[in-house]
Amino acid sequence: MSSSLKRAVIAIGNYFFHYRNTVFPIIFIGSALVFRPAIIGSRQMDHALMTAGMFVALAGAAIRLLTIGFDYIERGGKNKQIHATFLAKRGMYALTRNPMYLGNALIAIGVIMTAGSPGMYLTVLPFFLFVYHAIVRAEEAYLSSRFGDIYAEYSARVPRWFPDLRKAKQAFAGLSYDWRRAVRKDLSTLAGLFIGLSLLPVWRVEFLDGFQAFKAVAPRAITVVLAILVTYAVLHALKKRRIFFYIEESSVTGTLK
Repeated sequence: MSSSLKRAVIAIGNYFFHYRNTVFPIIFIGSALVFRPAIIGSRQMDHALMTAGMFVALAGAAIRLLTIGFDYIERGGKNKQIHATFLAKRGMYALTRNPMYLGNALIAIGVIMTAGSPGMYLTVLPFFLFVYHAIVRAEEAYLSSRFGDIYAEYSARVPRWFPDLRKAKQAFAGLSYDWRRAVRKDLSTLAGLFIGLSLLPVWRVEFLDGFQAFKAVAPRAITVVLAILVTYAVLHALKKRRIFFYIEESSVTGTLK
């Protein structure tokens, strides 16, 4: 990669890092409204792809929860800019340098598989994969500048994307899982994902099977979505009041939370 192209990719990564929490949901919702779903192959194959997509998306969410619960870091940024005061090397970060983005990529792939729209496969999926690659490149540039040889040594032994599962036992040795922090930090992502996975199959029914079929399945989907929203509202209120999700001392870092 030439230096000018590398700088361009890093600039794109920094831009989308800043706006990712707003832009990404809008793109997903907008593309779902624009691109019609279609039966891919046979009905059986199409159903299998949709089901597999749900599992892929949930696997991405599980990776995010594992990452946050074991050794969370500050790469969520400071003032919406890439920022870190220390280099995380334990937990999921001992298996892959970018477990959160790996989880995000799997969620994006899974949601697109669930939607089953050829247009989303051809446009939205490549876009998201490129953007996550660009954000990772931007973070790598920042971390290399911030931590120098320490990050170079870390990068040399830990893969950028695909986890090295041979190191799993060592990676999690001595760590305790903080499920309160995991749910607290990822509450909005989980709620949005569950709502999306509940509505996408109904959306497909409307386009592929007609309004009568849609009316048959819509009430159940609406009930599920309302249950998710109520659960989210309750948990969010507890989070705001610092109830239930907070304990006096973190089992991972030993500092007040």
